[in-house]
Amino acid sequence: MAGLARQHHLGEHRATIVLGGGDIGCVAVVAAFGLLPPGIGLLIGPYATLGTTIGAVLLALAVAVPVLAFRYESHRAERIPRLHVFDGGLVLTHPGTHRTAAHPWRDLRTVERTRFVTVGQAGTPRTVHRLELHVRGGPLLCSVGGVHDTALIRRLAAAGGAQV
Repeated sequence: MAGLARQHHLGEHRATIVLGGGDIGCVAVVAAFGLLPPGIGLLIGPYATLGTTIGAVLLALAVAVPVLAFRYESHRAERIPRLHVFDGGLVLTHPGTHRTAAHPWRDLRTVERTRFVTVGQAGTPRTVHRLELHVRGGPLLCSVGGVHDTALIRRLAAAGGAQV
């Protein structure tokens, strides 16, 4: 990544932003607790062999799902793309596929988006601000939402000649 940045004369490294996440752990725990009651009920209930077998399978899944999910989550660093921000542009890396692309600011376009979403069961309204980075006249590369990250990218992109 550093060699590619030097090759494209991107200057000094300013930040590395992890794009996305996994967060599968909570879902796995909820799934496990959802499998426990029917599994126990089928296992200890007055059911024939089929009911007992299904109960045992559900209990096994209740144990296996969180273990496998946390194992999968522990390797997330190998899957999640990263945005490396430099004075003269950015480098986007995709660890799982080993794809790396450098983009000087002058070849990019920034778009600020504001969306209103509802969160949770109560439908609490929330405003979400994202800064999208596009290839000029081309596709979306990525978007960032952190206040510090967007301020830094907005400042460097404007100074580097990105279309704002």
